[in-house]
Amino acid sequence: MKMTITMISVVACMLFVGCQNQAPLTPGAPTGPTVGLVGDSLNFLVATTDPESDSVRYRVDWGNAISEWTGLFASAESCTVGHRWQARGIYAVRVQAEDIHGRASDWSSGHAVSIESICRR
Repeated sequence: MKMTITMISVVACMLFVGCQNQAPLTPGAPTGPTVGLVGDSLNFLVATTDPESDSVRYRVDWGNAISEWTGLFASAESCTVGHRWQARGIYAVRVQAEDIHGRASDWSSGHAVSIESICRR
């Protein structure tokens, strides 16, 4: 009986009140340096908010076929992520947010970073 009442409450909430979980807002492009050297660690700041204030984690696409997830952060809390590129090139760093219920945002726009090598003579 108690389970039936709970199920009815959940369905009523979803149909009439609109309490369905929403994905986090699409994060802005990561902020950070635009130039770096091969092998140097570069840090970028990412953040977004979740409509229900759920905790979020971030998936960072480093533009070189490598992506990785962060741990959980409070909604609207900034997160610093870092990466080292091993080859010269121009990379677009972008980020996606996912809330604790598994709802994912769209990908942010990319932040271009040019990775250069040191010339030694």
